[in-house]
Amino acid sequence: MNDIARMLDDTTDKLLAAHAETSRNDPSHADLKAALGDAGLVLALAPEDAGGFGCDWTEAAVIAFQWGRYASPLPIVPMLLAVRLAALAGDMTFAENGLAVLRIPDAAPPQAPLVDGRDAILLLVRDDENPRIEIINATVDETVADLLGEPWIILGEDTLTAVHEISSADMITTVAGGCLLYAASIAGALSRVLETIIEYANTRTQFGRPLSKFQALQHLIADASAEAVATEAALNAGLHALDNGTATPQDWLSAKAQAGRAAGAVAASAHQVMGAIGFTDEHPLHHYTKRLWTWRDDWMAQSRCELEIGRNAFTAGGNDLWPLIVDR
Repeated sequence: MNDIARMLDDTTDKLLAAHAETSRNDPSHADLKAALGDAGLVLALAPEDAGGFGCDWTEAAVIAFQWGRYASPLPIVPMLLAVRLAALAGDMTFAENGLAVLRIPDAAPPQAPLVDGRDAILLLVRDDENPRIEIINATVDETVADLLGEPWIILGEDTLTAVHEISSADMITTVAGGCLLYAASIAGALSRVLETIIEYANTRTQFGRPLSKFQALQHLIADASAEAVATEAALNAGLHALDNGTATPQDWLSAKAQAGRAAGAVAASAHQVMGAIGFTDEHPLHHYTKRLWTWRDDWMAQSRCELEIGRNAFTAGGNDLWPLIVDR
């Protein structure tokens, strides 16, 4: 972690710690939004000549990681990506009032979170023949709710207000970066979930022994820890490759797929270790697991990443499969 990443990590940690309770109790998240604006963290991926930090993906990922560790509200990854898309579109006004969403032409209509003050949706259209950014007006009549009860909208074609063409390289880099930022949020949440269940297993007793002494629970915690370690390894490898210009689709697809797999596995293990208490409103565990279940499907769903990995392997054929796996 370089000096910029350490600074962003420390700033984000302190900001979220200071607003952990108020943001949960205030549905508008007004204080957190104000603090986030004052800190300027959402400008991490904006170029320096546009008033941003000019961060690379590894540096921006520490913000997403801390957001996951605190299970904080506000869709930080779409906020971070909106700045990059605004810069690519040549209109930085959308950096302050936009959210970024990925559109895959052959997939279901994309959805976007609704956040007060963010009235524009920047759709990155993953189209090899015509990569582009579509600007969507976020005013709609009907909303849907995610697992946390937060409002989302289903995006259609009727609110399209502008289209900006971009290069295939910029499209691929942003798709990859978005996958890795979501994987970072998942990795942050996984780390806190593991801390929670390990502490619970060490302090909670049953039949005169700590839960951590029961072999079945030891296996659950060990499996969850292995998934979390694999996620961070895949994430760090993907970030390093993307920042060094050597990333292949396998790097970011595997990172997002592993993060999605870990999200499901660790959430299941955590709720088995903690039992019914983990689902109660008073306990924080469900704030994390619901976000894990949501994030594994955001930007590029786990199933989509796994499908593309399989297609790439099939296309490579027998002679090139091993080089594809080991990136040689």
